[in-house]
Amino acid sequence: MTSATAKRLKCALLTLRVLYGLATIVSLSATIWLGLKWHKLLGENAGTQAQIDHAPALFGIPVSITAALALVCCARALDPHASVSFLGLRLKGASVTAIFWLVAFAALTIAIRALW
Repeated sequence: MTSATAKRLKCALLTLRVLYGLATIVSLSATIWLGLKWHKLLGENAGTQAQIDHAPALFGIPVSITAALALVCCARALDPHASVSFLGLRLKGASVTAIFWLVAFAALTIAIRALW
């Protein structure tokens, strides 16, 4: 590998890390903003009984989606070339990201269901 190619590769990896870091910040900011907005909405008129009864579905699932996205983006920013091997499967690249998002989302959703 030549010096110029190595520099371009290093620059590309830095750009990916910055983009994933920005995606993490944006998704966390959106989650916090939506949470505050919903809290204000329910706080002003105390919400209907249906909103209160179904709060995990109304608020928990969207927050879980963005929280899982933030976790995945943070992991990709730290290690863009992730690879996982389990149960005889070897995953690399985008497939690791998709599987990690599914696992994070499922864990958050199950936690909401168990704690609510």
